[in-house]
Amino acid sequence: MSGRVGDLSPKQTEALQQFQERIQDILPQLPAQHDHFLLRWLRARNFNVQKSEAMLRKHVEFRKQMKVDTIITEWRPPEVIEKYLSGGMCGYDREGSPIWYDVIGPVDPKGLFLSASKQDFIKSKIRDCEMLQKECNLQTQRLGRNIESITMIYDVEGLGLKHLWKPAIETYGEILQMFEDNYPEGLKRLFVIKAPKLFPVAYNLVKHFLSENTRQKIFILGGNWQEVLLKYIDAEELPMIYGGKMTDPDGDPRCRTRVSSVVLKDGDELEETHICCRCCFNEDQPRGPRPSLLLRAGSR
Repeated sequence: MSGRVGDLSPKQTEALQQFQERIQDILPQLPAQHDHFLLRWLRARNFNVQKSEAMLRKHVEFRKQMKVDTIITEWRPPEVIEKYLSGGMCGYDREGSPIWYDVIGPVDPKGLFLSASKQDFIKSKIRDCEMLQKECNLQTQRLGRNIESITMIYDVEGLGLKHLWKPAIETYGEILQMFEDNYPEGLKRLFVIKAPKLFPVAYNLVKHFLSENTRQKIFILGGNWQEVLLKYIDAEELPMIYGGKMTDPDGDPRCRTRVSSVVLKDGDELEETHICCRCCFNEDQPRGPRPSLLLRAGSR
């Protein structure tokens, strides 16, 4: 049995009932109270009710400490993070899950870490997680079925020794641990594409932060990576640069103007747009604005 709603064994059903009873005092503090959400915590701990309860209670404290409930509306990352991190949400896979891209090559870890605090990086990733969860919730409403996890694409072309700078690796490890502890079962699958020879070294430095369950969702693709992506993502939902048909309105295959709900205009004024794809593939222009699902005109 998968451990999901509608596919529970008798023991899993009993575990869910016990779990619900034990967490009644914190239910109002959770971002969701339905069975789909609660089962994510149980699956993360192999339906061990005691361990699942401990994990969820720690998450409640995490949300209080990091002010997660208001992190989208009341906190913005420092400008340097918004400008110099490439990647974002763009399109949906064939099952309707949001797709998140991380584009590693343009990133200068040392420059970023000398310009912003570790806490800011961690908070920016929490904010990303919360925005993606909101997008999953919207997709659930749109499609009429539960959408609770995302597909990720890691474009590691250009990965070099600069990306293995120790403070950056340590912070990335903390971020991965934060994902594991607070967003269980939020990842459906992760595709690594364009991996250079250095990639196994980088992966070995951080994989111990990942659970075995998460590791099983990571697929390091070879030369046929475009073909594999198209098995999981419709061509209309995949940027042309990655083998799909999606382009910017002006035909740009990198979708660089489909960054977020705002775009920079002359004089750095912000104008609200209504482009549903929020992505930043600025390999040759890494200073493009950071993607965000909830930016509004004048909020910068």
